[in-house]
Amino acid sequence: MADTDYIKPDQMEGFKYVAKFREYLDYLEEHLENVRRAFNQLTVACKDLWWVKNDVTWYILKQQVCVHDISKFSKEEFVEYQRAFFPVGATKPLKKAWEHHKKYNTHHHESLEDELDVVHMVIDWTAMGYKFGDTAQEYYERNKDKITLTDKQKKIMYEIFDRVQKAHIHEHNT
Repeated sequence: MADTDYIKPDQMEGFKYVAKFREYLDYLEEHLENVRRAFNQLTVACKDLWWVKNDVTWYILKQQVCVHDISKFSKEEFVEYQRAFFPVGATKPLKKAWEHHKKYNTHHHESLEDELDVVHMVIDWTAMGYKFGDTAQEYYERNKDKITLTDKQKKIMYEIFDRVQKAHIHEHNT
């Protein structure tokens, strides 16, 4: 028998899982890079705001951003997220992983704990905007009926939106 390739690569079920895990890891890597870029952009655009001007708050936020979404690599989240967004076969709904993620990542509007979490939330939304072609403000305006924020949190958020918009306008005018 001349053909000794009895099993073709596309017949190996494990290769399908490897490909989907790799896609998910690529997505995570892109998101983390976008979060890094968003932190840098917002730091420059918001240089006159309290969270940048105060070295302590800026370094605390920087450290939080450096471990952004690290829980997505945990056993509680990794496989469930992968199966929900990059499945082999039918998708599986996120349940326990999303609850775990919100608990350990207070930059989500459902679990904000302090004012720096609001800034981190806007950084996250900005990063997502790089991927989906919108801004953090456009995302908020589209979804604000599902997002509950206090007046103080909204004030912080809109201050950032305002600075980002001014920086963006300035970039295009120079």
